[in-house]
Amino acid sequence: MKVGVIVSPAAGWRYDELAALARGAETAGFESFWVSDHFFGGPGGPTPDRDCLEAWTLVAALARDTERIRLGTLVTAVQYRNPALLAKIAAGIDQISGGRLELGLGAGWKEDEYRAYGYEFPPAGARVEQLRDALEITTRLWRDDRATYAGKHYGVADAVCSPKPLQRPRPPIWVGGARPRVMRLAARYADGFDLGRRGADGRELTPEEMAAAFTELDRAERKTKRERRLMRSHWSPSALEENGSALVEKIRGYARTGLDRYLCAFPKDRAAEMIDRARDRLLPAFA
Repeated sequence: MKVGVIVSPAAGWRYDELAALARGAETAGFESFWVSDHFFGGPGGPTPDRDCLEAWTLVAALARDTERIRLGTLVTAVQYRNPALLAKIAAGIDQISGGRLELGLGAGWKEDEYRAYGYEFPPAGARVEQLRDALEITTRLWRDDRATYAGKHYGVADAVCSPKPLQRPRPPIWVGGARPRVMRLAARYADGFDLGRRGADGRELTPEEMAAAFTELDRAERKTKRERRLMRSHWSPSALEENGSALVEKIRGYARTGLDRYLCAFPKDRAAEMIDRARDRLLPAFA
């Protein structure tokens, strides 16, 4: 089991705070550090006390201000940036970071954010089609000397992505979501699937609910005739109290369902404290 940290949302943080948090997670021994891709926090519009750094600018800066910890986005909405441009940005950050990037992609959901920034917010089916186009374009640009693809929503023509990502054969691609159609896209194109599902009334998933979701993912893998099992990840609000036993047991329960990576979303006002505590009271349980 890999254990990482996610800042979701990244609203309300200054860069120096986030950089210190990422370095603290690296020192403590966390495997990865992730940020969400949003333009402002909360369900409404941006407010002056909710600063929110753009995700890919943030990841690029963290690539220079950390040394070992893996870095990623969970998840980037494909409509926010032209997919070919995003593939180019991600390849560059993989080079800058020394091969530590993980790319998380999703179909998008935060309608008020789309409206505020002037993006169209198409129906769910069209957003999934856009995700498929983005996955095709990313895969081809990272693999081919010149990439051509004509999708329903996005395309490239004889496009060059140079330099390629440093990692071979490529940085891990994660698709985030909850429904079978997105699971099938992950099984066809990605290396991992981040389960975005929550329990009733938004509560944390039980291990039984997670196992049921992974049964759906298994079916998607069989339908697409995938040869190699998708990696599985999940994040949820996390608290690491004095002895850490409750969080350790929660993660162990998830591990028994086949989860490969759990991401801790610590409360903002105590995140640094809990990350430091994890060195002795959480991470040794999963070493």
